[in-house]
Amino acid sequence: MARLHAKSVAHYVDEFDFSGVSNAADLNFSEDPGDVTAYADTEYTYVEGKGGFRWTINGLFSTGSPNYDGEMFTDLTATQRRVGVYPGGATAGNFGYEGRTNISASPRVAENGSSVGLHVEWVGDQSVSRGALLIINTAISTTTSGTKFQLGDLASTKTLVGVLRMLTAPGGAGNNDCVVTIESDADSSSGGETTQLTFTTLNQASTATHEVKEAAGTITDGWFRVVVTISGAGSRTFDLVVSVGERDT
Repeated sequence: MARLHAKSVAHYVDEFDFSGVSNAADLNFSEDPGDVTAYADTEYTYVEGKGGFRWTINGLFSTGSPNYDGEMFTDLTATQRRVGVYPGGATAGNFGYEGRTNISASPRVAENGSSVGLHVEWVGDQSVSRGALLIINTAISTTTSGTKFQLGDLASTKTLVGVLRMLTAPGGAGNNDCVVTIESDADSSSGGETTQLTFTTLNQASTATHEVKEAAGTITDGWFRVVVTISGAGSRTFDLVVSVGERDT
């Protein structure tokens, strides 16, 4: 049975990679039942309530790169930040969780004799998605088709969720467009792909950014890959992290 060591966990917030300053992550799911017991019932009766989730992520206080403190301070008034955590680390094919969240607490902890901590509690305002990293490439410069990974087909009660993160502004020189799509297929072999999600075109003027695209089930294909199409006469490179998953609609 394969086991994972927590030392390699990847942690993203929007277009920021905070893996280097985070050191603990707890994901808690909730499914609160509703009491619908009537006088005539012989026993207590419940119905399934709405699901929710909460991330508790501990980290190290940092005002330099990647400016963890500054970004979390901004988040005190920001909403719907995209948090992604991948227990196996930043490697294509590793599964993890993504969620749209709001910050609920971010204490700075300074204990005598210990490092200064910055711990953040995120509360989901949408169902969490489980999926896989499709590509992690700090310098994509040519058209690339990623490896297909099996996520499974999506029922009508599920939503396909794609997350594109460009962690830094494009490197290189000149003018280039970068179009990122996520395709599905019935199997892992080449041929028969269907485009499910298309992200907004990136180019030489783009800055670090992230984008989320969704598609409603039913999707009968169970294999997914990313395709990055680079066009133009420049020599730009793009620093991309792309994932795909599914969530309850």
